[in-house]
Amino acid sequence: MLSVLAVLTAPALAEQAEVYLVASVQLGGSNLAQSIFLHEPQITTLEECQEAVRVGQRDRDWQRYHHIFMRDRFQGFTGHLDYRCVLSTQRFSAWHDRARYNHPYLISIDEQANLQVERISSQAQCATRLKGLTPARQAISHCAVGNQSVL
Repeated sequence: MLSVLAVLTAPALAEQAEVYLVASVQLGGSNLAQSIFLHEPQITTLEECQEAVRVGQRDRDWQRYHHIFMRDRFQGFTGHLDYRCVLSTQRFSAWHDRARYNHPYLISIDEQANLQVERISSQAQCATRLKGLTPARQAISHCAVGNQSVL
């Protein structure tokens, strides 16, 4: 009986949402963006995540969610940074700042801060897919390349 309960509760545990910080930089005036998915196991609420973002931006020292966007690569261009604290049942490989950004994704974040990431074969196909979504879904979605894999 206990083994049956363990089997039935395992999928529920696997689907437990965790808090992530989605950090994105978009090249001004274009649809080109890079996004990373950062997870800190000790941060378990959206409020804790938002506080870590406030402190990181204010102090310019990210003690939590440590990351660096290579601003020198954007010389001559405007880059818009966006930080969103989200809940996700999807898991992502570790982020490494030197890895190539070659994974195109369609990224959606709904009104309840739920993250949905879909791997797309190319940036062009992502843009086409985005245009084909309903206006409501388009409003909460964007295309970006990442250097992490969805696990």
